[in-house]
Amino acid sequence: MTPTKNNLKISLIIPAYNEEDYIEECLEKAIKHSNEKFHEIIVIDNGSTDRTRELAEKFPGIKVVHEPIKGLTRARQRGLEVATGDLLAYIDADTRLHPLWIKIAENFFDKHPDAVSLSGPYRYYDGSIFRNGFQHILWWLNAPIAYYTAGYMILGGNFIAKKDALLKMGGFDKTIEFYGEDTNISKRLSEHGKVAFKMDFFIYSSSRRFQKDGIIKTNINYALNFIWPAIFGHSYTNTKNYSDPRPLPKSEEGDPIFNLNKRNANIKAWVVTICFSLAFIITWAVESFSWRSALPLTIFYIVFMFNTFFSVRQFSSITPPYNLAQGVLDFILASLYIATAVNIDDPRYFIFFVLLIFALSVVKYTLLLGVIDYDSVLKRKILINMSGVCGCAIVLGGIFSGWIRASLWMWAVAFVLANVILFTLWPFYRIHGPDSK
Repeated sequence: MTPTKNNLKISLIIPAYNEEDYIEECLEKAIKHSNEKFHEIIVIDNGSTDRTRELAEKFPGIKVVHEPIKGLTRARQRGLEVATGDLLAYIDADTRLHPLWIKIAENFFDKHPDAVSLSGPYRYYDGSIFRNGFQHILWWLNAPIAYYTAGYMILGGNFIAKKDALLKMGGFDKTIEFYGEDTNISKRLSEHGKVAFKMDFFIYSSSRRFQKDGIIKTNINYALNFIWPAIFGHSYTNTKNYSDPRPLPKSEEGDPIFNLNKRNANIKAWVVTICFSLAFIITWAVESFSWRSALPLTIFYIVFMFNTFFSVRQFSSITPPYNLAQGVLDFILASLYIATAVNIDDPRYFIFFVLLIFALSVVKYTLLLGVIDYDSVLKRKILINMSGVCGCAIVLGGIFSGWIRASLWMWAVAFVLANVILFTLWPFYRIHGPDSK
């Protein structure tokens, strides 16, 4: 295996977790189209429970390294630790190299010795013509703009970086499970040299994530998780709960109670939110009152319903399905929601009923402590609801002191900002499995 013109040895590193359906094709294409230019090819078996390791070891000369702790950045870091090349090329196990891939990389680093990294987009080999064409257009529309705006860009499943630059930046951030890891890499690498993104340096990839989560949702996730680390320094998505397109082994499917409740959680959230929203809309239509005076309460209630939807969806999936105490509390809470909706014209009763909702929710989630394996999540929810109780108490004090409009507007604005934080800066309502403890 030969180095580049500048005598830079290239190590190819392929993190793989349960990739028995893809790893053989990935290695075959890497060997075939490398023209023996790779100094070494390393597969990082990231705690696979299928035949990934066995299939990879069948290929002569392939080094298979075990990384028992599951996590993409942990696998990348393990590759950094064991690779002996000057340039480390990272690709995903579901990707396929094409004949010009390594030539483009060699020419780039020969012409740009000051560069520390090169990356490029995906092209998809297993989706429909429509999906692949749409994604290709999106890459050409978005990637150049994002790259030139930020000044750096890396696609985690298709990039090459100088090993010494990766070491200088401190290696990979192992606290990041998935989303945002490539932006984190590119941002930190850019402090040590040029981080290039070239549209002709593409790699063929599976479109399985788009097939599982949908084109729109997946693209929004990727876009937000490019912007958020660049601006705020952390990913938008709760990285512990990213959606894995691979089917989980039976041993990892999780708590059967969670899986049972999860099926109905979305339906319950929609039914509850629609019912409470209808009660509010009917009140608006039937009652005669000044909409200007009720505007802050209206804003509050709309955001309250938004929050309620995600709260019901999350906690319905982790609450035992048959629990008398929880059932009684839910009935009382539903009654309080209706009482709140029909008192939009009286801020005293409206805020009082909201205070009771927050207070009863504290009781509801306190009773679940120690019953289910989500104590840390429950404690955060309890603190959030206790903050709501305090906020409502302050607003009631302002109302009875004669500061009605000012108190209501301050409460509405504070509640909106609190929800912006809960859904963006510190994402909370995103539980997808029993490992989210």
